[in-house]
Amino acid sequence: MSTILNGATYPPTLTEEETANLTVALRDWSLSLGLVIRAPAAAHPEDEASVHVPLTLHPSPFPKKLFDQARNLQTAFNELYAKVADDSKFLTEITKELAGVDDFMSDLWKLHLEVEEITQGVPTQALSLGLFRSDYLLHTTSTAEPSIRQVELNTISASFGGLSSRAADCHRFLQKSALYGSGPGSELLKDETMPVNPSARGLAKGLGVAHNAYGASEAIVLFVVQPGERNAFDQRWLEYYLLEDFGVVSVRASLEEVAEFGEMDPASKEFRYKDRHVAVVYYRAGYTPADYTTPATWEARKTMELSKAIKCPTLATHFAGAKKVQQVLVDELILAKFVPDNEVRGKLKSTFADILPLDDSELGKKARKLIETCPEKYVLKPQREGGGNNVYRDKIPGFLKDLKDETLWRGYILMELIEPPLDVRNLIIRAGKVNDGHVISELGIFGCVLWDSTTHEIKQNFEAGWLLRTKFADSEEGGVAAGFGSIDSVLLI
Repeated sequence: MSTILNGATYPPTLTEEETANLTVALRDWSLSLGLVIRAPAAAHPEDEASVHVPLTLHPSPFPKKLFDQARNLQTAFNELYAKVADDSKFLTEITKELAGVDDFMSDLWKLHLEVEEITQGVPTQALSLGLFRSDYLLHTTSTAEPSIRQVELNTISASFGGLSSRAADCHRFLQKSALYGSGPGSELLKDETMPVNPSARGLAKGLGVAHNAYGASEAIVLFVVQPGERNAFDQRWLEYYLLEDFGVVSVRASLEEVAEFGEMDPASKEFRYKDRHVAVVYYRAGYTPADYTTPATWEARKTMELSKAIKCPTLATHFAGAKKVQQVLVDELILAKFVPDNEVRGKLKSTFADILPLDDSELGKKARKLIETCPEKYVLKPQREGGGNNVYRDKIPGFLKDLKDETLWRGYILMELIEPPLDVRNLIIRAGKVNDGHVISELGIFGCVLWDSTTHEIKQNFEAGWLLRTKFADSEEGGVAAGFGSIDSVLLI
């Protein structure tokens, strides 16, 4: 089945034999060139089993005008969240809203305040690194042209930059190999509509410029990862390009391993892991309470925060990614505090969906009323990162009722549902099986920002490529690692 796109049938209609050939070529390219994920049964690093990542057979269409808009906004979002991370008073007020309702986020902030007290408000390392990803859905109405709406902005462990580059390369290979056929719709697939995605090298550049700013050529970048990480190959591409483009060696360790083998020199404040000098700590773990298995792992995070190493992210930057922060930034007066330029502020705000708190404020009362009268128009989101945590539509009232203690409601935000177009089709291959159906795509734009948290000077700020994740329209969640979505690339229309 296909749909009509720009007057053409898309995706191109293929025979059964052509689809089989395309599937084999895609799978083999993925396994040959690292577009893979560790197999579910291979939950330990010593197990070598891996499979191709869930992937669309064709790139999915995305309006070029809106794609360019999202990319052009990324440096402004980078700067906004750098400023938010530097405003300890503002974030402390946010924490008060979460006290008693989200212990994990509260504990992160308590750790930050403990570090501030030890350093007397002067960080050991002034430089902070953010590798962010701002996620968008297309929003359609019956009366207006499609627009983009921001789903969230990730400030820690923004994933799939490595595999996103490979997905674009894979689709471009299939197009150049004429495996998309020559029938109706194939004319849409060409070099200028299927851009090369620089995300893997772009994120590696962010780590590289931070390493250079640290100023110790022999020092390493420490990747803090989850044990048995299924998505290790996505992370590996950043390591490879960091070595290739900057000559910088990376070492991987879990928080448990950092607790055992990491230490900070009390005089120089240098952080060392297994006696290797660490210039940059890059967190691909630590965003969920499950990562902190013992008090020693919390102590390890604290020690790294106190050290001279550049953190990506710091505790403050990690906390800035809370959904509560996203909710309060919808307020024009609060946003203006961080973005005084009217034009820039207007461009950012144009992507915001309506987001409400679930507290005792007037907005909170409005949210409660909306949950009673039209829950089908909203999604309930907790503060934490990771897939599979949202509550949708008519399930919201029952979910909140089951919480029993209404004070726990404050740990969530109520966000209007973004209404993506439902007339796009694609095929998705997962575990060797191909399924066809209507799909929804979410665009993520990566950004890198290096700044001085004491002078608030931006040292480096650039957009670093993109991610397109696609799921079938009847799936509410979209996380690839969580088992809901697939990696994709853009077809600009």
